[in-house]
Amino acid sequence: MSNAVYFVSSLPMIQFKDAPPMSVEEFKRQCETNLNDFELGAIEALLDGKDYPEPFVSAFYSHETQLKNIAARARATEWDSDIRIMDRPFDGYNVAYAKMVNDALVKANPLEMEEALEEARFYLADELSGVGSFTMAHVYAYALKLKILERLSKLNQEAGNTALLKIINENDLAIERE
Repeated sequence: MSNAVYFVSSLPMIQFKDAPPMSVEEFKRQCETNLNDFELGAIEALLDGKDYPEPFVSAFYSHETQLKNIAARARATEWDSDIRIMDRPFDGYNVAYAKMVNDALVKANPLEMEEALEEARFYLADELSGVGSFTMAHVYAYALKLKILERLSKLNQEAGNTALLKIINENDLAIERE
C-alpha cells in the first residue's frame, strides 16, 4: 500500500463547485509516481467508469446502480403509473444519497439537475472515504471529486445550446452535407 497520508496531504483541497485545481490527466500523472499498480488500476477504473476488485470502487459503482434504479422509477412514474420496474441488485443503501438523487431528478432545469446529481456523487465520495486518518479511500474519493469538478467546469448554458444545435443540425436532412 502506498503512503496515502503523504500523497493526499500534498494535494490541494477541493470542495463542490470549486474550479478544479488540476486536470484529471495531471492527477493521473501524480498518481503514477505515488501509487502502486493495483491502486493505479483502481484510479483508472473510477475515472473510466469501470468496476474493479477494490472495496471503494465496488461500493461507488454499487451506489451508481442505486442512482440508476431511482432514475428508472422516476422516469417510469412520469411515463405511465402502470410500468413495473425491476431494480438491479446492489450492495448497501444510502438514505441521504437516495434523497439527494430524488431531489435532483425533480429539478426542471437540466443543468441544475446535472449539478445536483454531481453534488450527490461528491457527497458519496466523501461518505465512502470516511473520517479519520488518510487512507487510499481518500485518494480514490479525491479522484472522483476531481472528475466531477472537471465535468462541472465544462457544463454551462452556452455549451448546452451548442451541443443541442449540433445534434439538431446533424439530424436535419435539409442541411447539405459535405
